[in-house]
Amino acid sequence: MADDETTAPDAAAEAAAAAAGEGQIDLTQIRVESLMLQVASELMSIGAGQLGMIPEMVNGGDAFQASLAIAGADALIHTFLGVLPEGTPVPQPVEDLRRALAELQLAFADAVQASVPDEAGEPGAAAAPTAPPKQEPPRPKIWTPGGDV
Repeated sequence: MADDETTAPDAAAEAAAAAAGEGQIDLTQIRVESLMLQVASELMSIGAGQLGMIPEMVNGGDAFQASLAIAGADALIHTFLGVLPEGTPVPQPVEDLRRALAELQLAFADAVQASVPDEAGEPGAAAAPTAPPKQEPPRPKIWTPGGDV
């Protein structure tokens, strides 16, 4: 019986070591903030690939997927910043992610504008939006003792 008790912890340790060697992650060691920022970074990479900014990406050009990736990264970064204690400086890696996200959002806006057809129906030459002409609202009649004006 004593041999069984001494071998059980060793077997558990060996199983844990084997699991670590196989690439399994020890969930007790994961920091949520690190995971959030890593996922935000990965989403931004996917968004950049969908916008054609990463030539090696096979499935580039899907604006919907790019939009989802950008929105997801933005939400994760916003959530991270929302839980920082008041007065805490923003960590440099988060500043870097915010800067990269802003650049990605601009690239997305450029890509969407480039895909909007112009008046001739050609994509890429989006005309500047024109404001509709202003129309004066009809003047209400004013009652006066001598009659309506």
